[in-house]
Amino acid sequence: MRTTPVKALVREVLATLPKPYSEHVVDDVFFAIENTPEWLAVYDSICATLGKTVVNNWGGYWVANALGKVGEHRVPSRKSKLITSYSLLDTDAKTVMRKPKEAEALQLMSDYYQEHKSELPADIRKYRDAIVELIVEGMPPGEAFSAVRSPSK
Repeated sequence: MRTTPVKALVREVLATLPKPYSEHVVDDVFFAIENTPEWLAVYDSICATLGKTVVNNWGGYWVANALGKVGEHRVPSRKSKLITSYSLLDTDAKTVMRKPKEAEALQLMSDYYQEHKSELPADIRKYRDAIVELIVEGMPPGEAFSAVRSPSK
């Protein structure tokens, strides 16, 4: 998957942060990246390939995924200058969502696409594998479609 380098960077940074993580852990991760030259070089390299919007969206997603958390409230970044806002990770994901199997994820993606295709960009099909992977990881279809094309977190 094309966001594997983002996932690897997030996991590496998370491993160095003090536990327990706060609900502001997404901001903490990006702050650590911008203040560690090696991580910032990796971040900049990934951004050159995927674009900052994709890297930041997926960075937030991979932090939440690694911790099994979700957040519904967005707040402005207080620490990091790499992101403008992020979701507070204040809810245990297991209490919110069930992860579908791949066949179900494909159906959920297809259903969402059929219902919203007039609103979606023409090139959305090139993100098919990424969307299915996100749905399999437990992200709702609408959020998965948005994650591959939305503005920076």
